[in-house]
Parts: sequence; structure tokens; C-alpha cells
Amino acid sequence: MKIFLIIFDTLRKDHTGQTYGNKWVKTPNIDKFAKDSIVFDKAYPESLPTIPVRRAIHTGIRTFPFNHDMKSLRTDDTISEPGWFPIPPYQKHIGEYMKNFRYTTSFITSTYHQFKPNMNFHLGFDQFHWIRGQEYDKYRAELRKSKSEINHLLDDHSIASKKHRGIKKFQRIILEMYFRNVQDRINEEDYFPAQTFKKAVEFIKDTRNSENTFSIIDEFDPHEPWDPPQRYLDLYVDKSYSGGKIIHPIYSENLNCITEDELKFLKACYAGEVSMCDQWFGQFINELKDMELYEESLIILLSDHGHCIGEHGVLGKIPSCMYPELVDIPYIIKPPGGINGPKRIKKPYVYVHDILPTLFGFLEKEKADVFDGIDLSIFIDGKDQLINNRNYMTCGYNIYTLYKDDHYALITSNDESEQKLFNLRKDTEWNKNIAESNPDICKDLFKKIITDAKGDLLLEYKTSKLDELKDWYHQKIFKNGK
Repeated sequence: MKIFLIIFDTLRKDHTGQTYGNKWVKTPNIDKFAKDSIVFDKAYPESLPTIPVRRAIHTGIRTFPFNHDMKSLRTDDTISEPGWFPIPPYQKHIGEYMKNFRYTTSFITSTYHQFKPNMNFHLGFDQFHWIRGQEYDKYRAELRKSKSEINHLLDDHSIASKKHRGIKKFQRIILEMYFRNVQDRINEEDYFPAQTFKKAVEFIKDTRNSENTFSIIDEFDPHEPWDPPQRYLDLYVDKSYSGGKIIHPIYSENLNCITEDELKFLKACYAGEVSMCDQWFGQFINELKDMELYEESLIILLSDHGHCIGEHGVLGKIPSCMYPELVDIPYIIKPPGGINGPKRIKKPYVYVHDILPTLFGFLEKEKADVFDGIDLSIFIDGKDQLINNRNYMTCGYNIYTLYKDDHYALITSNDESEQKLFNLRKDTEWNKNIAESNPDICKDLFKKIITDAKGDLLLEYKTSKLDELKDWYHQKIFKNGK
């Protein structure tokens, strides 16, 4: 069997085209793919952000509540989020499992955090390939422009506000590094999704005569900066807009640093990135069909998390703001042979750490005892039903945790000092915080969080080297959430 696990970083569920009800963002290839697939409506990461999510995917073991005893690593990584560590040495990698099942394995990714020193996510694969240059990957040392040209370029892509010098400084640092990395880009095939999926097709062609192959295709887009080719931007941008080319979001719980028009342009840039990812995903699927490999293949498509783009007055990924825009993810499984779908699974809550147990299910292998996840292959023939007490979910991010079931959502600091409670039957948009008037409900839901954390919730964290610049993976949080 050919197995492909496709991960998009920062792909919002509510922006994944008609499959999840969006009529604005164009993702025709994902929509078509979903018609051969099982579509899960309640899918979530179990922890955030990028690296904690992938640890759970690669191991079938929850990263939350971040209580693994990790040794101090010699690294220059600027990110120090809880769970932002390599897979612990005592946990087996997905590549190793598949290799034991006599699969030829490949790991192709532009998610550069995975190939930082010491990360070691490629352990066990027959082939791994890094696609360099995303975001602030240390790929190119200099931008071949004069100082005045660089300043003009950065000014053109920064917010107009002169009141927020710290934010502008942050944007300029990140964007200069990004523009260094993409300075030789000429056409669309030089963009990251094109590089990633073309390399994946190369692996398929190399191993076409192998009966059993497994490939992780992990594309960092549509992660920011949101800088799609013009033809995708033209699908969404207001033609009358004449402001700055804002391609990198500001991380903030206050939108006063960005104008309404700048925010609309930013949203258009993100939508364009999503459509570009869909285009190259479609190219990949068409290659499989041309080689007559699509029908026999097991293909899983999902995201790690989303991104707030102005909803609830928030920009970015902020631990205390785990709203649906951030935590709801697309999660689609096409079994070998396909199905007459989309077959929607609406009752159970499912997680990213269910991926590995699900692969075991398709391969008819006995589930490993260490797995926290469950086998979702049962839904190929089985009906939509609750399984394994999956009637709620919990997700940890830094020293905050989200609890959600069909009735309530609770976003809480782990010391309970800061809480937001929403009655989802009356408030589907999560707009009215009722925590103060419902302390008993908050207490009952928090008990379930404690249970999932096995009584070991994180109450403090070590600050990042970029905290003073409002690093986009962090909010300035002090001990005990204060």
C-alpha cells in the first residue's frame, strides 16, 4: 500500500474551502479529494504550537501536559515554548514503526523547525529532504540589495502606524530574514508548496516499483509570511487598496496597531496562500492519478493549527486565546479504494495523535501499548459514533489549557486565575464570557483538564530570547499567568 501523510501548517479549518463550509476561499482540489474521503468535523491538536503538535503526530503519544524530563540541549533555537523539544529518546518515531513493517519511508518538509540542531525528527526514515528558506530559517546570510533598497522594501511591507515602533521593528527583523531566503525566487515553482510536492512526486517515481511506501509531506505554508504569487492574491484582494503590503501578522490582543484596510489585505494574503497550497496539493494528486496509484493509496490530510486574523480582536497564536480560529483543524482520510463521500464524522472528538494508531489499524497491526491515540480506521465501514469517551477535548498551549465539549468551552490559565467560559448552545461564536457567573461549571470542567494532565499541569515557563520583540509564538506571560 502507498501511504501519504500530508500536513499543512497553519491551515484553518474554516478556510479549507467548501469541505468545511467556506464559500470565499477557493480550494477546489481539497474539495474534490474530500469526496473520496472521511471528513472529521471535530478535529484538534492536543497541544500547541508547531513542534509539540508534530511530536504527537510522530509518536501517537500526547505532548500535553509538557511534563517530560528533557535534558538541557545545546541549541540556538529562539523558541522555548513548553513541549518545544525533540521527540524524547525513549519514544519511537513514526518512521521507525513503518520501517519495521517493511515500508520504504520518506520525510519531505519545509517546516524548518524540525531540522534545527538537535530536533532529530528525521530519525528512522530511509530518505529525508529539507526544503530550506521558510520564515527565519538560517538559510541566507545577506540580502543582495543596498541599505536604502532594503529599507524601502521593509517599509513597503510594514504597518503604517508610527505609534507602534516595537511592532514595526519586529516586522522588519522577520521580513528581512524572509526576503533574504526568497531573493532568488522567479516563478511559482520556486515557492515552497511547489518545491515540497514536486520532491514528493520524485520519491513516488523513485519507488514506483516498491509495493509498500510511506511518505510524510509536511508543508510549512500557509504559515506566515503570507506572500502568495500575484494570481492568488488577485482572487481576494480589494483592487482599490493602496496601503502597505502587509504579509506578516502582528501578534496582539489589540487591533489598534493595524488599520481596517491593512487587516483586510492581510486576510486576502492568507486566503491566497491557502489557494496556492491547494493548487500544488492538486498537482500532487493528479500525478498519483496519472501513475494509476491514487485508488490504491491511503492519503491523510490535516493541519497542526490555525491562526487568528482579527477574530475576537486577536492577531496571531496566543495561548490565552485558543478560539476556533486557532484550534479547529481540517482532518481528512482517503482510504485505499476511496469511498462515496464525503463521509462526515461528527460525534467523536479526534486528535492529531490518533494518526499513528490509525495507520496501525489500516495495516491490521496490534496497537502499541504506549499510544494515547485511537484507531480511526474503524470509520471506513463503521457508523458515526462516540468512541473511547471522546465526548470532549483538551489542548495545552504554554501555561493555558482549552477544554471543549458540545456544550461548553473553557480557556483557562493552569492556575485558574484567568478563565473564559462560553455556552456553545447559546453562543456559537464564543463571544460572551460567562466564567465569572458560573464558577461551579468552570471548576467541574477544570477537573477534566486535571484528569487529562494526570494531575501535572505546568504553572510557569522559561522566557524566550525573543520575548521582548513579542515573538509570534509567545505572549508575554509571567509566572502563574500573571
